[in-house]
Amino acid sequence: MKIVLDRRACNCWEPACETHFGWHFLREEITPVDCTVEITDDGQSETTFLILDRDGLDKTLVVSAENWAEAYDSWRQAWELQQSTIT
Repeated sequence: MKIVLDRRACNCWEPACETHFGWHFLREEITPVDCTVEITDDGQSETTFLILDRDGLDKTLVVSAENWAEAYDSWRQAWELQQSTIT
């Protein structure tokens, strides 16, 4: 699954965004929210998020069974952890 989120014009407060992310995108039924641009089923077991963020950085977060719990708690912390393992 590939999901594109555009947070650049979103007024959602950061803690609420963290809660919405897990609730709307990491459960069995995906439910789009205001910042959802595109959802594509690519047949992959993991879910790849492209997050167009307010800070101007486009963030790619790949969520699999291994990091699902971290992403459910905080997509931003899961992304930061993923970035630290890449470099």
